[in-house]
Amino acid sequence: MTTLHSETLRVLVIGGRGFVGSHIVRALVARDIPVHVFGLTMATDLLADLDGRFGETVGSVEDRAAILAAIETSGATAIVTTAAFGEGAKGLMQGGEADADRAMAINVNGLRHVLEAAQTAGVSRVVTTGSSVVFGPADSYDSERVDETGVKRPRTMYGLTKVLSEDLVQYYRDRHGLDASSIRLPIVLGPGLWYQGAASAIAGVIANAAPGARHQVRFHDLPIDLMHVSDVARAIVETLVTAEPLEAIYHINGFTARLSEIGAAAAALVPGYVVEQEIVAPANTFPLMDDSRFRKRFAFMPEYDLNGLLQTQIAGDLP
Repeated sequence: MTTLHSETLRVLVIGGRGFVGSHIVRALVARDIPVHVFGLTMATDLLADLDGRFGETVGSVEDRAAILAAIETSGATAIVTTAAFGEGAKGLMQGGEADADRAMAINVNGLRHVLEAAQTAGVSRVVTTGSSVVFGPADSYDSERVDETGVKRPRTMYGLTKVLSEDLVQYYRDRHGLDASSIRLPIVLGPGLWYQGAASAIAGVIANAAPGARHQVRFHDLPIDLMHVSDVARAIVETLVTAEPLEAIYHINGFTARLSEIGAAAAALVPGYVVEQEIVAPANTFPLMDDSRFRKRFAFMPEYDLNGLLQTQIAGDLP
């Protein structure tokens, strides 16, 4: 297996036309790191303005031969995969509940194909996006914030697929010595978010902010870990460019807020904007994540807090 050096880094981004994946592509292009996108075509082109600045192979993670071909075409020395099953715009959680077979096929077996192709081709590093959904209900943990050693107790099919994905990462590390890592994400917000779920409820408060407007939302008011998608992309790129081996799991996070705090901050920014929140019981709860391991290891600090995210998303849209 080749040694990874940042000056020879070439990255294959699987799922590079998706919400998070497209921002990873942008971050790599901004640093002049050669990038090749692999995945399905999308209804909305989130990379239209970068046309010609990256290579591309259309294909599915269900096809290991296609992944191998993309590795060969691109000369990739590292892979990052964000591929995950979602049923239309319903989101990843609802997609897993609606079609467990497809969720297993994409999230678990698809990742196995990626890891196997990387091992076969001698790719130096594989980074995959995980999630805090591997944890169980927040009240089943002794501390409010849980680090990477916290017990996995998924209560959703999507959460189960993410646990199995992490097991695959550990298996390829242990058996083959592959430098693979799963980066557990919080709820991600920012430009290009197209699917529904918890993120869309929060994004709706932001998107509907206008002078004199009233926005109604039904949502719980528990604290939630949140991160701007650009910060997610920056964090992922840090795991790709480092010459030091990665650990199997890292938590990343931007900031923590309640929906009522998001609504109040948006209302303070936009004159006359009112957010009417009906507080309802959450369908699922997750503990907050302790991301100190990642921040210390990579000297990483997110650029966006709540106010920074709102000013970027709202202030730029105001007349």
